[in-house]
Amino acid sequence: MRRLLLFLLFMLSTAAIALFSVQNATAVSLRFLAWQSIQLPLGLLLVLVAILAMWIPYWASAGR
Repeated sequence: MRRLLLFLLFMLSTAAIALFSVQNATAVSLRFLAWQSIQLPLGLLLVLVAILAMWIPYWASAGR
């Protein structure tokens, strides 16, 4: 049952990201201190950040 709920949560968040991406196709760039990224569509940037947010905890716990 837990796997089903996690799957549904994953699918719901994926659908929300896809809908947000389609409706916000304007190009944006990130700026942090002196660093600035290239211009990317907001949806693509959101997908990259979501993947990074899922990968970092997995990577951090792999050493344990």
